[in-house]
Amino acid sequence: MNYIVSQWGRGVSVGLAGTPEEVRVDATLAHNLFNINFFDDLFNGRLNFPSVCKFYRFLIYKHALPTMSRRKCSLAEAIKINKKQVRSHFILFKNFMNELDKTPYSYNMGMHNDGDFGYYYED
Repeated sequence: MNYIVSQWGRGVSVGLAGTPEEVRVDATLAHNLFNINFFDDLFNGRLNFPSVCKFYRFLIYKHALPTMSRRKCSLAEAIKINKKQVRSHFILFKNFMNELDKTPYSYNMGMHNDGDFGYYYED
């Protein structure tokens, strides 16, 4: 799984580049751990984290929790075992959200479109 991290607002937006199964697992885990919302508008999916530290914590838990259940060990021990796996992820820091915001093409980036909600007046 590859991750593309972009600063966006007060947090970070993380683009997910992987198989649909990997993306589904990551989206479910992020929602269950940190109540992070999943968006499928860019890449194979996108998660908005409040900070880069939360994103790294998500990666640590992603690898440590299965190890913890397999080896029947503590979370701290599982984190130590999986340090290299967390570092081996391909994480690209690219400001793609600001690049999309500056393009002349219209993307639905969280702004609400009156036509989608049944209102028939001009914006």
